[in-house]
Amino acid sequence: MLRDLLVNLLRQKENIEVISEAADGNEALNESLRLQPDLVILDISLPRLNGIEVAKQLQSQAPGIKTIMLTMHKNEEFVKSAYQAGVRAYLLKENAVEELLHAIDEVMAGGIHISDKIAPIVLTGFLKGTGDQRGESTISFREREVLQLLAEGYSNKEIGAILNISLKTAETHRANIMKKLGFRSITDLVLYAVRNHIIEP
Repeated sequence: MLRDLLVNLLRQKENIEVISEAADGNEALNESLRLQPDLVILDISLPRLNGIEVAKQLQSQAPGIKTIMLTMHKNEEFVKSAYQAGVRAYLLKENAVEELLHAIDEVMAGGIHISDKIAPIVLTGFLKGTGDQRGESTISFREREVLQLLAEGYSNKEIGAILNISLKTAETHRANIMKKLGFRSITDLVLYAVRNHIIEP
């Protein structure tokens, strides 16, 4: 697996210490806030809480932690959303082995790394406004967590277990999301999540 390969690569560097790994976005966020590492490497396609949301929360709650996004997505909106979330480097998995160490050095020196593969996307479309932004700023972080889990197909009961909240609380969050964002059905919610890159289609 690429992840194992990259972890082994990082562990061979004397000035880098890998202190934790995470299986999903919630774990990545919680571990990062607990351990306060210098750098977190994320994937956009993390389950339960996507990498862009993790980066946003880290920028808000622990701005001293730098983030690098490592993903297969070349889509302009993913790139734009990642950098707006505070990510300092956006790397494609196809070039990860060659680029990662250089990107880490650049980011830890205070810079922003833009991959050669990503630069044209950044230059041609970074400032274009796209996506469905209706009401997004009105929902809380917990509601954004619930929104992603609903879009991923989890039931209210399963969401309650994942987030350690009661079934009633999960149902309340779902109702609030539907009302705030004007959804009439779960299909509307899923389409919104896809358009805003909260989940992959």
